Amino acid sequence: MVIVGPSFRVQLAVKDGIVTEAARPISYMKGWELARVLALAERWHWKVGLSDNERAQMVEGPGR
Repeated sequence: MVIVGPSFRVQLAVKDGIVTEAARPISYMKGWELARVLALAERWHWKVGLSDNERAQMVEGPGR
């Protein structure tokens, strides 16, 4: 997953709908559910790039 903000571009790793790795400046998102990350990205008008696997996790929800 990639998030692009006004002054940053970072990658996140998502497993079972939970962020497992996040680079600076959003390393605080480790442990967040994918839906929460996407809600924050929408609020701040960040661009989000999801893989097909991450899209599937979004539908399935965490831990499924």
